[in-house]
Amino acid sequence: MFKQQNYNLKVVKLTEEILVDTKLKNSYIPALRSGFVGYPLNPRWSGVKFLAWKTGRQWREALINGEMVVRSTDSRLVYVDKVPNSQKEPYTVQWV
Repeated sequence: MFKQQNYNLKVVKLTEEILVDTKLKNSYIPALRSGFVGYPLNPRWSGVKFLAWKTGRQWREALINGEMVVRSTDSRLVYVDKVPNSQKEPYTVQWV
């Protein structure tokens, strides 16, 4: 019905092996990464940084629960429904 607009999206490195598309400004990317790798919330962060951190946490949980995968073609974190059935493969998550 409606096409999803991908204006102002940029590729961000969440970890050394995982990329993601986001609209967040560069100043909020560290909070996003912090949430994704499991660091605790910084109580001095602004509301937008908190939301970036929370998004990172949600993506981490979705990856662990199998709702999201890392595409083998470009190492991007995407929802399972965005990956064709022929390319679906489990991604092993190793947390230090």
